[in-house]
Amino acid sequence: MLWLVAATVVVWLVALVLLSRVIRSQGVQRKVRGLVAGLLWLCAGLLFATILIVAHLFRAFQGEELVARVAISRLSAREFELAYRPTDKTQAPLDVRLRGDQWSVSGGIVKWHPWLTALGLKSYHRPTRLSGQFSRIDEQRAERPTVHPLGDATDGWWSLLYWMDPFLPFIDAAYGSAAYAFAEPAAGYELYVSPTGYLIKRQSRR
Repeated sequence: MLWLVAATVVVWLVALVLLSRVIRSQGVQRKVRGLVAGLLWLCAGLLFATILIVAHLFRAFQGEELVARVAISRLSAREFELAYRPTDKTQAPLDVRLRGDQWSVSGGIVKWHPWLTALGLKSYHRPTRLSGQFSRIDEQRAERPTVHPLGDATDGWWSLLYWMDPFLPFIDAAYGSAAYAFAEPAAGYELYVSPTGYLIKRQSRR
């Protein structure tokens, strides 16, 4: 993105220099040549600026941010160990035992109004718990859920914004988001947050 910003600035500067020279140049032929060159660079500048705006909006509304990496070690047919490694160095890594054939992560999301998102403000998020679950409903009903907190189990900031959402025009929505995947020991996982919630990407098998 930085190279695109730099290229846009350079193109606009060249266009302005060429157009300013048209005013000082002598002779109709030189003025016409300078004007044509300046207008061509100006069009290129408009094109670069349009691409820059589109790229910025795409990142603002569709961008994904890596939250953590996850690895699975199977302990038995009904239990596994999950290694949670957050990218935020202020958060401690976590190793937990979970029951089931799937793992899940959940937390609060605050999605700002689209005009704030367009300005680059990222949705507020905080994952608060990891849990294990069974893909079969009958098995899930027969088992007690295994849930482990990620840091402080409560998110007071999200709760405050959730209850104040109807009165704050700059909040588009405040809600909980969860994502789950099968617990496969041969696969690595990456947890991402997008402007609308969490998503899990399974990495290539080792």
